[in-house]
Amino acid sequence: LMMGLRTHVANTDLIAAARGQHLILIAAGDNVVRLLPPLIITEADVAEAFSRLDAACGAIEAELKGLTQRGAAE
Repeated sequence: LMMGLRTHVANTDLIAAARGQHLILIAAGDNVVRLLPPLIITEADVAEAFSRLDAACGAIEAELKGLTQRGAAE
């Protein structure tokens, strides 16, 4: 059930944002994170995990937009 996700940001940024959503990811290379769910995971747990992952990605996106807007204002 191991899955790797390639990121467009540093994997450490996604790992930190996921931790803020109470989701644990594992670094696997410069821009890859691993998901290692238990073998007995339920569909509800998968849905919850992806909801939290989506929220973490949204937090990173908002942060990047804020940096871009501040850079353009300067």
